[in-house]
Amino acid sequence: MTNEISQKKAILLDLTDKELAQAVADNLKPLFKKQIREVIDEFYQDQEEPISMERACDWLGIGRTTFSKIINNGEIPFKSLNPDSPTAKKIILKRDLIDWIEKNKTKSIAQIKKDYNGKA
Repeated sequence: MTNEISQKKAILLDLTDKELAQAVADNLKPLFKKQIREVIDEFYQDQEEPISMERACDWLGIGRTTFSKIINNGEIPFKSLNPDSPTAKKIILKRDLIDWIEKNKTKSIAQIKKDYNGKA
């Protein structure tokens, strides 16, 4: 066992900084890909899941007053648990929040230049 460890240490010492960095990157890449895929899958999971207004505010990172204005302007569809009462609990689909985010996301300066000039 000691000889095996010595051989591994010798191999690491024989690598240049660039070779060592590449070896580490090659070994970490599959792990990162898996974790990123899990985050993306979780984000888009259950898009038809109804969520409360409070949870939608948390999910979007905005306050209830701002979210109420967005809802009242008809920018995000919702279902009311009691349509006769304007203060009744409202239910929103996660898919509708994702659609609203996509429609309202701000472009970066690089994206604007690319769209305008055809290059970044």
